[in-house]
Amino acid sequence: MTEPENWLLATKLAALRGRIAAAEPGSVAADVAWRQAEAVVAAAGAGEDAVIALPVLEHELSELTALLAAWDTRAVPLSAWDQAVLKRAMNAYKKRLKLTRGDDEISSNRNPLSRGATSSIVGVRAPEQYSQDIWDRLVAQGRLRDGGDGLLEPAADLPPG
Repeated sequence: MTEPENWLLATKLAALRGRIAAAEPGSVAADVAWRQAEAVVAAAGAGEDAVIALPVLEHELSELTALLAAWDTRAVPLSAWDQAVLKRAMNAYKKRLKLTRGDDEISSNRNPLSRGATSSIVGVRAPEQYSQDIWDRLVAQGRLRDGGDGLLEPAADLPPG
């Protein structure tokens, strides 16, 4: 089984939107960027979602810009693709945090006769299989907090361990 892709449609479309905006309308560079945007939408399985597909298929830069802004402000929910990627990333983060805390709780520097103590670890580095834009999006959504020095901490509602 192959690994699922770990990229966000919103990020790819934002990068292509920048290339389209920088190109002369109707130029070869703009046409290539629009075709790449169509391919990204198709790869994400969003070709049937009119809100996402129409701005790309109709080559409407203003509508694409409005869609990206709506995603950033959370006025419109992210695509199903992006939601699935964010969910997988969050699960990977929770697993890493749980394993790190568990390792800390059974480390050799604790008294084996005591009941043990809960881990004092409050954050971990994000798993590398996901890009920084995914973690930035989770922080922006309030699901994680930036703990500084590359550490991410769970939001207040995420139970420890």
